[in-house]
Amino acid sequence: MKSFRPELKRSYLIRCIALALSSTAATPAFAEDADEDEGNVVVISGSPVMRDRTMSTAPELEYSVEFFQQFEPTSAGDMLKRTPGIAFSGDVGEYDAPQMRGLGEGYTQVLINGKKIPGSGSDRAVFVDRIPAEMVESIQIIRSPSADQDSQGVGGTINIILKSGASFEGGTAKASVFRTEDGSYRGSTAFGYGGNTKDLSWTLSANFTQRYVNKVKTEQRFDPESGDLVEDELELDLRDSDDISLSASMSYDLSSTSVFDLSANYLITDRIERQTEQLWEVEDGVNILDELQRDAKDIEEDSFNITASYNAEVGDTTEWETSISYAQVTDVENITKWEKGDYEDPWDYKGKELEDTDDSEILFNTKITHEFTNEVEFKTGLSGSWKDRDDSLVEYDVDSVTGIIEEIDLEQTYSAQENRLDGFALGSKEIFDGTMLELGVRVESTSRTISAFGVEEDSSKTQVNPSAHLSSDFGDNNAFRISIARTVKRPSFSQLAPIIQLDEPEDGDAKQGNPDLDDEVSLGLDIGYERVLSGNGIFGVNVFYRDVADVIEEVGTGVAPGGGVLFSYDNAGDGSIWGLELDLNKPIGDDTAFFANVTFLDSEITDQFTGNERRFREQPNYVYNFGVTHNMPKWESSVGFSYQKQGESLAVDIDREVDLTYDGNLEIFFEKRFEGDYVLRLSGNNLLDAHKIEHFRKFDGDTAAEILDNHINNNIDELETENEKSGPIISLTLRKSF
Repeated sequence: MKSFRPELKRSYLIRCIALALSSTAATPAFAEDADEDEGNVVVISGSPVMRDRTMSTAPELEYSVEFFQQFEPTSAGDMLKRTPGIAFSGDVGEYDAPQMRGLGEGYTQVLINGKKIPGSGSDRAVFVDRIPAEMVESIQIIRSPSADQDSQGVGGTINIILKSGASFEGGTAKASVFRTEDGSYRGSTAFGYGGNTKDLSWTLSANFTQRYVNKVKTEQRFDPESGDLVEDELELDLRDSDDISLSASMSYDLSSTSVFDLSANYLITDRIERQTEQLWEVEDGVNILDELQRDAKDIEEDSFNITASYNAEVGDTTEWETSISYAQVTDVENITKWEKGDYEDPWDYKGKELEDTDDSEILFNTKITHEFTNEVEFKTGLSGSWKDRDDSLVEYDVDSVTGIIEEIDLEQTYSAQENRLDGFALGSKEIFDGTMLELGVRVESTSRTISAFGVEEDSSKTQVNPSAHLSSDFGDNNAFRISIARTVKRPSFSQLAPIIQLDEPEDGDAKQGNPDLDDEVSLGLDIGYERVLSGNGIFGVNVFYRDVADVIEEVGTGVAPGGGVLFSYDNAGDGSIWGLELDLNKPIGDDTAFFANVTFLDSEITDQFTGNERRFREQPNYVYNFGVTHNMPKWESSVGFSYQKQGESLAVDIDREVDLTYDGNLEIFFEKRFEGDYVLRLSGNNLLDAHKIEHFRKFDGDTAAEILDNHINNNIDELETENEKSGPIISLTLRKSF
């Protein structure tokens, strides 16, 4: 039956698509108007919702919350999986660190309301699955930055706009329950209310969201010569999270020409991860139990952000904006490990670990915009940031029976201070009728101190990043854009810290940071065309190219304390990234909308281990999404589906090569609207039981040189296949606006 699984999935997908399209054909061709009262939150979409057309000179896409809402996303990550070129390489069913243009590990910058925020991850990534969808007003996909935006983000920038005091007047409430394949039930609730007076607008919101993923992973290891199965492993993996978020904002008109804004967000995540592993050795086709392991990880992550801003018109042609914000993330992870040799044996404590991260940042921004009499708009500004990060890992030896800590086996701590002072100048002018030219330069100066083992490493770097954007409207419905910009990827803090991380990436291996790393620098080109279709539809095409210098890659440097390979990091060489992005949002009649996007991705870098040309790590060769939403006004209902899929990616280390593939994700929703602004939605997610499959080719040796020699000559020591799956999630949601 296993060989027929792909065909069954394709058949199921085709039936689902046919069902949605057949309902389209059978529905009367008139639409129910959406609630368009100015200032109110729209939760009853009714008519088809397209992505927004942006009027910026730089290439940007924008999606309002209404575009996502019918599928009842739980988080910002759940929303982003439907946008062009966004991939994820985490565990199946989880959408945490987005990879714009398929590039992970810090190549994608995530902003909140246009500003940087700290994250618990050392690679500067922001885990967007912790941001509740109820807090999001819109999402901007910035393909190439202007000079007034941070240059971090070689792959691009995702700007998540949160709801503010001016977003709505009135309130919304939501209650949701969902059921997973293993019969577990979880839920979420949300409440938001906003008001306006003569000079003041404000909003308050609270969200409680549960996320639950129960996965099954099988790992099988084979002899590379005979192809015989030599080890068989089963892993049960449970991820269970509770997210509580509180948000408040206000906007006060100090005068007819000045506004003061204040906003604050607080987010608490309690998460448990439970893993049970059963390992069998296979002899003559018979599984013989080798060991049992169990891990329990308890995570508590708190984040807080407060921002104050002031905006004033100075005369008729000048505007001044200034803001200051403080953000902090704390992440504490307690890990306990057990093991035993047989099912009948009691569990023995194997060890305990404590990981503690504290990351805080103060941000200050100010800018002046002036329009000259020759219609040149000029912006100039300064921004400063002061980041402090403390990261520690402690591993304990414990009594195998009681679990009482006996001694510290390993203690690693580093601290990082990173201060930045950035300045920019940006000018724009309409050089021809409908043609805008924008030229700018951004200077980013970074000073950094990394402290570990009582030793401090200081560094300072200055990057000068020019940008140029041209947009031209021809006819009433056509736009052409071309952009050139220099962007930067800074090293992660774990790559800089000179501590040794044991058992990374595998047991026995280790990684040691390199505080002398340089920034990666990219010069990028984007060329795009966008056409407005009848009925508010949009078609867009964009080609991009990135030339990346000083790419940071892992390198093998010797033998690790555990006997494996000791890895470090180096600016290993230069690479190139390119691709084609297609995006279509089109109404089909008055009541039906079709959306689709596909991004073809490729890249090239010389592998520092083998000398062969390959793609950048974990970049899939394509990402696509498509779906249909259909309104049935006669029954005050809507129905729709969406499907997401990303292609194969590759990761190469000194002792392994890994091919990674994901199955597609199918979602379907049915919505029923009632009088009194009630909406009831039934949604299904991961209806095709998506799998994440990794194929490992492992190489062995007594030294790094011997391992590398075996790798270059393809002398495979072991073949391994990991297959991870998670089942469908069915949710029922009731919404009310008032």
